[in-house]
Amino acid sequence: MPTITLPGLQTGIDTQLIVQQLVAASRGPLEQLQARRSNWESKQAAFATLQTRLESLRSAVDAIRTTSSLRAYTAASNNTERLTVAVGTGASEGAHEIEINQLAAAERQVHAGLAGLDTLVGEGVLAYTYNGETRIIQTTDETTLEALRDLINNDGGNPGVTASILRYDAGGDQVYHLVLSGNDTGADYAVTLEDAQTTLDGTGGTVDLRTSTFTETQSARDAQVRVDGYPSGAWISRSTNSISDILPGVTLNLHAPTGDDETVRISLSRDTEGLKTKISAFTSAYNSVVGYIRQKTAYDAATNTAGVLMGEFTPNTVHRAIRLPLIEAAEGFLDGADAFTLAGQVGLSIDRYGTLEFDEGTFNEAIGENYLGLLGLFGANRTGASDSDILRFYGAGSPTEPGTYDVRAVFESGVLVSAQIKGADEGQDAWRDATVQAGVIIGDANHPEAFLQVTASYAGTGTVEAEVRVRQGFAGRLYDAIDDLLDATDGAVTLVKDRCQSAIDTIDDHIERQQARLTRLEASLRDRFARLERTLTMIEAQRGALAMWFSE
Repeated sequence: MPTITLPGLQTGIDTQLIVQQLVAASRGPLEQLQARRSNWESKQAAFATLQTRLESLRSAVDAIRTTSSLRAYTAASNNTERLTVAVGTGASEGAHEIEINQLAAAERQVHAGLAGLDTLVGEGVLAYTYNGETRIIQTTDETTLEALRDLINNDGGNPGVTASILRYDAGGDQVYHLVLSGNDTGADYAVTLEDAQTTLDGTGGTVDLRTSTFTETQSARDAQVRVDGYPSGAWISRSTNSISDILPGVTLNLHAPTGDDETVRISLSRDTEGLKTKISAFTSAYNSVVGYIRQKTAYDAATNTAGVLMGEFTPNTVHRAIRLPLIEAAEGFLDGADAFTLAGQVGLSIDRYGTLEFDEGTFNEAIGENYLGLLGLFGANRTGASDSDILRFYGAGSPTEPGTYDVRAVFESGVLVSAQIKGADEGQDAWRDATVQAGVIIGDANHPEAFLQVTASYAGTGTVEAEVRVRQGFAGRLYDAIDDLLDATDGAVTLVKDRCQSAIDTIDDHIERQQARLTRLEASLRDRFARLERTLTMIEAQRGALAMWFSE
């Protein structure tokens, strides 16, 4: 459809400008919609940033939410020329004395030698066995020493032998020596020439490649060590020089044997500095989230500007969810029974501005007072305790909600016949039947005590009650809270981002309708002014004709 233009040549009126002004005067609703859309986009971007910071916080919390990730050690050797040591999870603090009798080695067989690389070895078979597998290498009357090396190395079924050529003039045209090396250390990895199957035996113009023409320059052998004097009069053998299955969580890297009556002392000590680094990273990530929430929900009186998230409920929900684990007693912990129950007792406290502070002095004192208790406050994962010798905590599953439970068991002549469980904070009408199985009480799968297991042992008849606690460290509780906030389906942050997108989509629909309205309005105004122009032009023409008629 051609565009109507309004030059106003006949009337002298700038109708184009008038139409533009009239359309602009009608853009108010559209501009309001665009401003609202921009505001929702800003909120959406702010929540996306909040999500990113929460994800970073979750990663930092993940590094401190289990005792295994916190219980780290550093290791040192007093003779690194003979032994170095690496430490991982599962290690224990202490010192050990290591004796090294011999290092593990790979097999190495060197042939007597040939005159040149291009010396023909003859047509036949070289057979060898390695790692329980025998390989047959077929040669032709054109196979050279160099080609034989390549046949061995390029064999698709090579079980782990590398062939190379050593140049050394041993006299008598013995200059180039075929070397067969095992790729693995250990006594089980010998390279054995199979003379019975080898036809390259020096007859019929072939080179002799039987066992008698090779020299074992290094035999396959195991490493041998003794740890803390054990075993007395014998050695612990391993096929490699990197041994990780003798001391839990510790890898011994052997470099040289020790002398007679000589040992290498390795020391494992608590890695408190590494632990502090993790906690400092967590503190920074927490404050990044809190600071961002404070910034985006604040009102700046100097500029009369409100933060883009001011008035939004979700930032407060997030702040409260991540704050509670740090100010409340850890779930399942009991003051007096557990060394620590609050994050503040180990150096983590929140000031009046909501900022998390890490006091290293308090932390150091707590470590000195009870190292394992400190680790438990951070990373206990459904460990438990009971106040009864008859009903004892046995275990809990991942569905078990941390907290304190009342457990009731009924015995008849020493036999457990029934049991009930309820939350310690629930009333007497809340007792729920539990499963009884071979003297073990198991919590109902449909309630908070799901898969809580309590052993019951009593020789008499009657009812016994106990308080059973299922512990979760505050870092684990915080991790779960963040996980809930970020849940891809119904997490608070996910839902509010979806709400922002829904609002934007709705506004886009309204904007599209407003733009269509303005397009129609502009077309209508152009048409009306065009008709006005034509009418005025016609009137002007008639006026001129009349003027000429009366002038006659």
